[in-house]
Amino acid sequence: MVRGTVAAKAPARKRAMKAKANAKTATSSMRRAAVKQSHAGFSAKGGCKSAQSQVNARIDAGLKTAGDAALAAAGLTPTQAVRMLWSLAVRYQDEPEKLLIALDPDSAGPSVDELAERQHKLEAARRGANLMKEFFEERGIELQSDPELQNMSERAYFDALREEHFREKGYIV
Repeated sequence: MVRGTVAAKAPARKRAMKAKANAKTATSSMRRAAVKQSHAGFSAKGGCKSAQSQVNARIDAGLKTAGDAALAAAGLTPTQAVRMLWSLAVRYQDEPEKLLIALDPDSAGPSVDELAERQHKLEAARRGANLMKEFFEERGIELQSDPELQNMSERAYFDALREEHFREKGYIV
């Protein structure tokens, strides 16, 4: 009689244990699903996020090593840096020239303001060459050129001016 009772209890015990294990598995699966669902629309910083995507890129091993060290020095992980890059691209999506300048300032050409400044300086230099001539013409002063200087090269003229300067300072007698 004892044997029959024990034998009858064993399958019932196994079924109960299986049911309990299944319930536990189902509960943990439901718990994981609930956690996933509750976190699905939010990032770690508390903001909304969309579905995740993975970005793979092949770069030189030396560049990666040096870049990882530079990012670590700045307190960033490569993932954070890529996110920042993509955020920058979105920020400048309507101004691609600004994105190019932000990514590689050395390769970008001069800006409109820089070109205008260069043009202004060029015009000032051209005017400056004739400034004294215009000044004398406006006041009716006639310049008399030295016939000796007219036939001199620029280098010879410069040497003559330097010699005169040194003579005035008393360095040459």
